[in-house]
Amino acid sequence: MERLRPIDRTVIVRAALGYLVVAVIATVLVAVANSMPGVRNVYGRGLGSIVDDLGVVGGWCRFDCGWYIGIARDGYSYVPGQQSNVAFFPIYPLLARGVNGVINDVPLSLIIVSWISGFSAIVAFAAWCSGRLDRRIATWAVASLLLYPYGFYLLGAGYGDGLFLALVVCTFLLLERNQLVLASVFGALAGATRSIGIVVFISLVLVLIDRRGGMPARESGSGGLARIGIPAAISLRVLRARDSVLLIALLGPIGWSLFLDDRFGDGFAYVTVQEAWVQKQGPRTWLKVELFSQILHGAPPDYWVGRLIQAFLILVLLSLLPLVAKKLGPGYAAYSAGVLLLAALGTKDFQSMGRYALAAFPVFALVGIELSSRRRLGVIVLIAGAVFLGAGAFGFGRGWYLS
Repeated sequence: MERLRPIDRTVIVRAALGYLVVAVIATVLVAVANSMPGVRNVYGRGLGSIVDDLGVVGGWCRFDCGWYIGIARDGYSYVPGQQSNVAFFPIYPLLARGVNGVINDVPLSLIIVSWISGFSAIVAFAAWCSGRLDRRIATWAVASLLLYPYGFYLLGAGYGDGLFLALVVCTFLLLERNQLVLASVFGALAGATRSIGIVVFISLVLVLIDRRGGMPARESGSGGLARIGIPAAISLRVLRARDSVLLIALLGPIGWSLFLDDRFGDGFAYVTVQEAWVQKQGPRTWLKVELFSQILHGAPPDYWVGRLIQAFLILVLLSLLPLVAKKLGPGYAAYSAGVLLLAALGTKDFQSMGRYALAAFPVFALVGIELSSRRRLGVIVLIAGAVFLGAGAFGFGRGWYLS
């Protein structure tokens, strides 16, 4: 079994302080952007008046935040063929509803949950990194995630990405510390936060098998499969009867489907409703026909440039998976591949891929490993990331569609 280092408190403290500094700067940028003339107040379903009362932090509540406000305030609704809030999984708005019971302000409750979630995600990621990397490299890895250009979704934006990241990192952190029951519970919560619960479950099993030596590496001269990190075998014999508790991780997505079936008669309404966003699952969505059609018919650059940048970003991250397999294990490479590929297949035009990539945390650890040995390049990359992160936070506060 892979031996882990003790969790390094210095890395944890650096991550916590780093998050607080970056979150404050990002919130200032959002506040400035939101206070300037000409801001696009885009909140979703006619919820502008209650968000306007938030003042300086109101810029963190844009676009899908409006859907979450409706869920936290009024619960779920579904009209087949129309955009409906069943597209959004329940844990994030439910937590906001709990906070709202204390402060009586739904939009601010969402932002508070986002702050706490983002902080928890960065700290948990630091703990996970410090268990396998030395202090210097782990710090580089944390910086790579914290200064990722789409990282403003961890800094206060009214979206559930920070919560999912916090839950899923804790899931694997607990698994590695042999806390299988707690890992499964966190996995279930992650599976009720985003629609990739099955990826989390399968990856938990693969990481456990790998940690017990059931996924031996191929010989270096065995061809292309060795180069991309595919193990020589996957031995289920290393699993034990008590490992069946990992099935608890499936209760999140299963419970969500049971609720939807009972309430609306469609256990997969969160998939069905995607048709209302013109991204019904099938070859048209998978092959990005909508995106290329828009480009060929003269769509303006502000439509397609950002989407193609996100497509390129995903290709870059996917290209790093062989290194993830070699340096962090094939289980984590499989998890990252599942996160990135399912998200890419599910969108009609690569929109939102930038923030979905946040969930592929092992890739950011790999980036930190590589940058730590190339100090000059690393500094340039982190500075560029910080600049684009600040620009993204400012643009989000202005109401630019950057999700």
